[in-house]
Amino acid sequence: MPRTIARALMLVSLALFALVAGCQTEAQKHLYKADEMFENKQYEEAKKELEESIKLDPNLLDAQKSLAHLSEFLGDQAAAAKAYQTASMLDPTDQKLMAKARYYKALSLLEEQADTALADIEAGKTEEGIRSLKEVLRTTKTKATREKAVTSLKKAASMLTSKGDQLMKGKKPADALADYEQSAQAYLLVAQASGGQLDPAAEPVLRSLSEAAKDAGDPEAPFRVLNDILTVDPNNTAANMELAKIYLFRKPPDYITAADLEERAGAPDEEVKKLRDLAKRQRKG
Repeated sequence: MPRTIARALMLVSLALFALVAGCQTEAQKHLYKADEMFENKQYEEAKKELEESIKLDPNLLDAQKSLAHLSEFLGDQAAAAKAYQTASMLDPTDQKLMAKARYYKALSLLEEQADTALADIEAGKTEEGIRSLKEVLRTTKTKATREKAVTSLKKAASMLTSKGDQLMKGKKPADALADYEQSAQAYLLVAQASGGQLDPAAEPVLRSLSEAAKDAGDPEAPFRVLNDILTVDPNNTAANMELAKIYLFRKPPDYITAADLEERAGAPDEEVKKLRDLAKRQRKG
C-alpha cells in the first residue's frame, strides 16, 4: 500500500481517536468508519463512506484529503482530481496538495484537448485535429490520458475512412486521398503509442489510399506515409505491398525494390521471382 495513503489515513485515525468517546458530527462518523474499512482493505466501501462524509460536510478537510489519496490509489482520476482541488482550496498552505491539484488540472486539460481535436476532425479540420492528438500523445505521461488519446485517434481514423469511402463513391478521388492519408496517419500514431504494430483495421485503408491516389493521377502520394509505417512496423503486409505498387508505377519501374517489398510482405514465391527476372532483363537491356 502506498505510504502516502497509509500516512494520510493514519493521521485521520489519530485525530478521530480523540473524538470516539466525545461528540462527533455525522460527517465525522462516516470518516471514522471509512478509516476502519480502509484498515480492513475494504477500499471501495471506504470510498463510499468518505463520499457520504463529504456530502454531509464538504469543508471537512481530512475527508477530502483521504478521498483524494484513496481515489488516486483506486485509479479514479476524476474523483481524485475533484478531491485534490477542493482540499487545496480548503488548505492553500499545503504545497503537496496544491501540486497534486495542478497535476490533475493539467491532465483534465489534455483530455479536453483530445475531445476538441475529435470535434475538429468531425468539422473538417482534419490536419489540425490529428496534429492536436499527436501533441496530446507527446505530452501526456499517464496511462489514462494516453488511452484517451489513442481511443480518439482510432475514432478519427474510422471517421476519416468513412468520409474517404463516400468521396470515392462520389467520384472525388483527390478529396478521398486526403482523408485516407490522414486516416493512415492516425493509425500510425496509434501504432507508435501502442508498441509498434499497425492495427489490422488500417490495412484496408492503405489499399484504399493507393486506389484513390491512382484514380487521382498521383500514385506517388502515399509514398511518405507508407514509408513511415514501415519504419514503425517493418513487416506490415499491406504497407509493403502498397509501397511495392508505387515502385512498379514508376518509369522505369523499380522491379528489384518491388520484389524485396513483396517478399517481405509474404507474396507468393513465383510473383517475387517474376519481378526479379524482370529486374535482370531491365539491367541487361
